[in-house]
Amino acid sequence: MIDTIGKFFGSFFRTERNNDYKSKYNRYMEKLNNSENTNEKVKIVKNILSVIIDYLNFDEAIQSIETVHEAQDNSSIEGVYNFLAYETDLHIDEVICEKVHPDDMKYYENKKIRKEGPISIKVNELPILLNPWNSDRIIRNLDGINDQNVFDGNKHSFNIDNHYLHPMDIVICNGGNHSQFSARMKHQGHTLIKSIRDYSVLYNHIYFDGQEFKRKSDETVIDLQYDTKLVFYSGVIFEYGRHLLEADYHRFE
Repeated sequence: MIDTIGKFFGSFFRTERNNDYKSKYNRYMEKLNNSENTNEKVKIVKNILSVIIDYLNFDEAIQSIETVHEAQDNSSIEGVYNFLAYETDLHIDEVICEKVHPDDMKYYENKKIRKEGPISIKVNELPILLNPWNSDRIIRNLDGINDQNVFDGNKHSFNIDNHYLHPMDIVICNGGNHSQFSARMKHQGHTLIKSIRDYSVLYNHIYFDGQEFKRKSDETVIDLQYDTKLVFYSGVIFEYGRHLLEADYHRFE
């Protein structure tokens, strides 16, 4: 009897949480319905994406201070998109934005190489999704970056691994998380993009319904073993990217 009641309430609360995510998703989409102008929609998308990325960055930073368990891994969002590509047997085009030694070119046979090397951007020029998972390093880096010590992406290039995601128009950090988090908070310095990954091919095959990613061909759900909240925001970012794709928006040609 107790087990039955537990299952009932468990089902109820799961439904309530799912409906909550669905209603949140609908509100994100409603923001775009307020304008028929393509350029205006692009502005709305970019502004809200910036808010989402900042929220996730601060959320993980706060978790690292408040809890003893591992904080959410924001870079998992890129892992979600890579898994979607794997599940649908699709190839993601990538431009390597680094100077590759001729002897190492054999490792990049199927990649495009940007001969100019990394792309330099202001640290607040684009939404950069970070993993500030270590509270001590957050505090230490915030103290270390200031007017006399501006963050220099070129100087710390060995530690920076930023991927630009098209058409989502966001950057995901896989190295240099705490220093870039502090630099963004202090609005200090420049950083580097070392890879451009184009996920446009996914959009003809996959969509996010507010709760789950589904295949367009048969409406089957793609099972993702990731944090529910990160899956939700990866879905919102994905569908906002669809609007940028439809608007033919390109930050980098």
